[in-house]
Amino acid sequence: MKEVKLRMNEQEKYEVIKELVDHNGNKNRASKKLGISRRQIDRLIIKYKEGGKSAFVHGNRGHVPSKTLDKSISEDFILLYKNKY
Repeated sequence: MKEVKLRMNEQEKYEVIKELVDHNGNKNRASKKLGISRRQIDRLIIKYKEGGKSAFVHGNRGHVPSKTLDKSISEDFILLYKNKY
């Protein structure tokens, strides 16, 4: 199984939801701790039960923006700026 590394805010959400599910905690207290609504807590619980820790990874992680310039083009711009302009 692939190891999942969470960022700080994702890790905090994971730990709070895990504690909530494992020990049948208070949803209102969890929502105040994370600063999100009670409804979002319910959604996170469902995600946790379906996907575990990997469900808390943001969906855009690892994707390159479509407007990103190729590395060679940016290097050409830098060379032109330094040498010509």
